[in-house]
Amino acid sequence: MRDLVEGALEDGPGLRSRVEAFLGPVSGDVPDFWAPGVGEVRYVPVPGAEIRVTRVKPERPEARRPVVLVPGWGTTPEGFREFYGPLHGKAEFLFVETREKNSSRIPDPRADFSVERAALDIRAALESEGLAGRDYVLVGACWGSAQILEGMVRGILDPPTALLADPMHTLWFNKAFLRWISPWIPAAAIRAVRPLLRQVLVGDLKEGAQKRRTFEFIDGADVRKWKKSAEAARDFELFGRLGDVKREVFVLNGTGDKVHDPRNYPRIAAELPAGRFLRMPVDEALRERMFGAVALEFARAEAGLPERLAEFERAVR
Repeated sequence: MRDLVEGALEDGPGLRSRVEAFLGPVSGDVPDFWAPGVGEVRYVPVPGAEIRVTRVKPERPEARRPVVLVPGWGTTPEGFREFYGPLHGKAEFLFVETREKNSSRIPDPRADFSVERAALDIRAALESEGLAGRDYVLVGACWGSAQILEGMVRGILDPPTALLADPMHTLWFNKAFLRWISPWIPAAAIRAVRPLLRQVLVGDLKEGAQKRRTFEFIDGADVRKWKKSAEAARDFELFGRLGDVKREVFVLNGTGDKVHDPRNYPRIAAELPAGRFLRMPVDEALRERMFGAVALEFARAEAGLPERLAEFERAVR
């Protein structure tokens, strides 16, 4: 297994340049998909909460299937502007924000924040948007991928195509802090020490686009929701449970840092009975754009691995 993991991450000469060639030039002006008049925003009622779904419908999409994105922990639509770029005008797009996001409405202080509940919320959003029984591409990024996999493990989600970018097998926050300290700290106190907290959670993540994004969403987080979600997920682990997922799943990776350890992704693909691993190395500033471009290829295809992506698949068995 170790040799396969290391081999799957060996980029070889010219691979990065081939990924950049696949991405091609940046398209023209792309509107903010969440802006009025561009995306249609709806709130979907779920037990104890309402979650926000943004949907963009091009007049004449060239792609066969809609792309549904479940983004990472605490992220905002602004963080996925580059993801939407390749899809603009070409594919129907839905952006599903789970309940730990600032956008959710949670009047019930006893609301469930578990990962299983997030998977159930995703299913509710798909049903509310009329995608039950339809063909679509369900895309996850980081923690969004973890929520999707939890749903697939439990039989809650069964997407026609699952494309999971940098899936987290466990929550990346400091577990000792979540177990022994966080439950005793009021949310108001956490807000006061937010600069210290982000260092505890992120640590020595190297400078760059990923660190800037991480600090931005920590600084803008709804602390009460984060605290409840993190504590509910402190024992969450996917390794050892993925054998229950029988559907084909595509795992995608292109960058790495302390939070996103590339060694985990071929391991996840290998543990999935029908898992397949795509390695597309890019500069981290291009990470979301690459995710969006790959999602578009899947939306154009009927099923399976699109031909243009075949050269980026790596063996994990």
